[in-house]
Amino acid sequence: LFGLDEALVRDLKTTDRIGFSTEKRIDILLSRLYGPNGIRLAYTAGHTTGAAQTWREKRGDCLSLTILAYTAAKFLGIEARMQEVSVPLVMDRRQGFDLINGHVNLFVRNKVDVSVNGSTYGAGSFVIDFEPQGGSLRPGIHLSEEAIMARFYNNRATEYLLQRNYRHAYAYYRTALALAPDYAPAFNNMAHLYARTGHDQGAEKLLRQAMALGEPSYAQLAAMQRVLLAQGPSAEAQLYAAQLTQRQHEDPYYWLGKGINAVESGQWRDAISALERAEKLTTGFEEIHFYLGLAYGRHGQLDAANKQLATMRAINNHGPSVALLSKKLRGLSQPTAVY
Repeated sequence: LFGLDEALVRDLKTTDRIGFSTEKRIDILLSRLYGPNGIRLAYTAGHTTGAAQTWREKRGDCLSLTILAYTAAKFLGIEARMQEVSVPLVMDRRQGFDLINGHVNLFVRNKVDVSVNGSTYGAGSFVIDFEPQGGSLRPGIHLSEEAIMARFYNNRATEYLLQRNYRHAYAYYRTALALAPDYAPAFNNMAHLYARTGHDQGAEKLLRQAMALGEPSYAQLAAMQRVLLAQGPSAEAQLYAAQLTQRQHEDPYYWLGKGINAVESGQWRDAISALERAEKLTTGFEEIHFYLGLAYGRHGQLDAANKQLATMRAINNHGPSVALLSKKLRGLSQPTAVY
């Protein structure tokens, strides 16, 4: 997982790591990750890879890119640590599954000012983050290599879950929890596996373990209500329903529904407002991007609409909604004769 690609090793070996100051070595690290136009590697969600594969493919999710940056920093003798940061929790929607994960990045110590992707940071420390979010550039919880491996196995398990390879998914989730027994997302996501395979009582137990590790999120409450209802109506299920109603502003489905209603009635500003709220609460949710792109287009914001189309293509380029939105936006961009 933490092995570097041989080509990158040869590149880094051309520098005198011992003779260079820490600042110079940091500059070498940053020059491999960032160029004049920003990050040299593409951020792509949905597939987690080790350091060598991430470098070869020049893309990865936040965990993949953090592993690569950490391993390169370690090779250069730079004091750096991987960390998990507190950011607004987003629901990762993939192929009908609502999944939960954290956000990681790299915390680096520095003695003088450094520039990262166009921003200058004073002496002390700075954060390398490939998908910056609100609050992500602050110090977070230090993660050991074992804790990072647990997150890697959790992500790989989820990939198998989406492929309906349940045996592999189960094995990888179990491995993740063996490495990090306090990692709540692995409990949550394995509960999806249990529920999908008809083991509702097992899913309930896993969700209770996850919720005992911290303040329950909206997604956890919703998953628990579904699992309880699958076992039959109960007072506890009704209790969760009441809590969900009180916290519906955290639910992307709530804002998606409001956005769709506004789209259908031609209220484009209201649609954009609601759908932007939904977008902030989730990733990988094609339906949100479709309706938001449509609302932007109808409101005359074609650049913003095309960005939503590009996001949809990155999620699933062969999805029918991609072709449909593309066709609608082409129609909106055509010049109209006025008589």
